[in-house]
Amino acid sequence: MSTLHAVMSRSDVRGLLIRHTGAHVTDDVISAWEVGLAGFSLAECHAALVSMGPAARRATPSEVVGRCEAARDRRTDSADTGHRPIPSARHNRTDYHQQAGLRGIHAVYAQMGWKRNAEHDLARAVPCPFCRAKAGAVCGPLTRNRAGRREARDPVHRMHPSRLERAQADSAGRGAPHHPVKETSR
Repeated sequence: MSTLHAVMSRSDVRGLLIRHTGAHVTDDVISAWEVGLAGFSLAECHAALVSMGPAARRATPSEVVGRCEAARDRRTDSADTGHRPIPSARHNRTDYHQQAGLRGIHAVYAQMGWKRNAEHDLARAVPCPFCRAKAGAVCGPLTRNRAGRREARDPVHRMHPSRLERAQADSAGRGAPHHPVKETSR
């Protein structure tokens, strides 16, 4: 393991995998990990794998990336350091591709003369509080979460109703749900 800079060589990735997984690694595995860990330094990846403990033997590149990004977020939150955090290359690529996909969808709808559902676009702009779908992603088919709460997706919007309510509350600029709550006397 020779470098501490943002670009890792194949030998750095190989050394990282051998050290933390203890398994024989093939060229295909090294290539997959090298692509998955692009934009992260050797030191960040090493720290992420060390923090996983024994689970590092079965770690995937996405888990390591998640730990690296969480560490960057923690560094961003701590105001006592005077250094600027390193921006995540993966996050920038994901944002770019997500925006390009939305532009393409809007272009197809405009070309075909189809109408877009404004509430769907509004709900898609916020993360789902029920199924934990990220902003920009459609809700999963989950109808019951781990807390035992049931919530079926709306077939028109393809989103959970609580997500639409959160989006409407955010767009209205207040924390209360969009639909007025009727008070009843006891």
